[in-house]
Amino acid sequence: MTGALHVIGAGISGLATAITAAQAGLPVTLYEAAAQAGGRCRTIATGDGFVHDNGTHALLTANTRALAFLEEIGARAGWIEPEPGGIPVLDLRSGRLARVGLSPWSWIDPAKRPAGLRLTDLLRLARLALPLRDRPVAAAFPQSSLLEGFVEPLTVAVLNTPVATASTRRLGYVVRRVAWPGSARLLVARHGLTEDLVAPALRRLRALSAEIVTNARLRGLVRTGNRVAGLAFADGIIDLGEGDRVALALPPWEAGRLLPSLAVPRQTEAILNVHYRTPGASAPRLVGLRGARTQWVLARSDHTSVTISASKSVIDPPDPRVAGGLWPEVRAALQAIGIAAPETAPPARVVMEKRATVRHAVGDSLGFPPTGLVNLDLAGDWGGPLPATIEASVRAGEAAARLACWQRSNAALDWPARAKEAISWSR
Repeated sequence: MTGALHVIGAGISGLATAITAAQAGLPVTLYEAAAQAGGRCRTIATGDGFVHDNGTHALLTANTRALAFLEEIGARAGWIEPEPGGIPVLDLRSGRLARVGLSPWSWIDPAKRPAGLRLTDLLRLARLALPLRDRPVAAAFPQSSLLEGFVEPLTVAVLNTPVATASTRRLGYVVRRVAWPGSARLLVARHGLTEDLVAPALRRLRALSAEIVTNARLRGLVRTGNRVAGLAFADGIIDLGEGDRVALALPPWEAGRLLPSLAVPRQTEAILNVHYRTPGASAPRLVGLRGARTQWVLARSDHTSVTISASKSVIDPPDPRVAGGLWPEVRAALQAIGIAAPETAPPARVVMEKRATVRHAVGDSLGFPPTGLVNLDLAGDWGGPLPATIEASVRAGEAAARLACWQRSNAALDWPARAKEAISWSR
């Protein structure tokens, strides 16, 4: 019995699974279908020399496990706060630029309060943080200016779901975490996701003697009774030892492909990203917009990235000409924070992730569904109570690794006892 762990998928959850298990002494092999690791958190480099992240991914200081993961791989210094004085938000209708704090504690300063904030809004926000009946976020803020000025941008950014259907239960997890003083500072990768996240994680794995295999898409699982006995790839089947374990760190649709009877989430939401090849800021700058299709603009030294979350109802299908249509909004946002921008739209790349995340709607299930296989665990950003974020990915990956370590140490114990350990990460 080798007790090896085979991790399928080298996104952030797969990387966290592999590193946590390897640090505990398990033999680990990590398989990735694509040519590069990172999943949705990766840097795209093509032959024309235009290098950019696939999308704008940010962390909050409330994301304790994600930040601890960065520390473990030696990458924490690469994540910086682009707007320590509050997020600049430009209202295109009035032309007014304001700075908004993400934490209610920052609203002690009137200059950082959302526009039109009232005492009743604070009470609604406090109610949102309580584990009450799940309902649409919009229904929790009737006739409230806080909905447009703060709650809706927060909801769309972290849940990637329109407020008309987004779950207050899901958003409540976020609100409770950012309510603590110092927990709502927003961080972005200084140089990019590959340099400041994926590459350090791969270096750490290699230092731990883990095996990393790319261009290896898992075609199927070979089963014997209630166990996975082999992994079927294009070039053959890898037989598993009696004590070996498998962690599927995959999106729900890929997990469902391999396990057709698995009850995975079926509803997803898209994210549209547009990357303009134009000089920006010497250090990353972030600005939000109101009264615009564009939601967030992140300016870097050699390009500017635009994010439109929950974008199926905004632009579908994506049209390369959309970059020109959005540019006046982007240009206004850049100029508002003191960055020069040409009048004509620069060359751009449009990236549409049609299934960027699961839809976090009212009544959606929490937790990974049971697989029925005693040596297979699920990981990914979609199974826990947190929204589909880097933090959720890391937590799920660490939980899968802990379960594999526990199983290796307690192989003679019953599976139901082990299963109880698997859900502890989400509480």
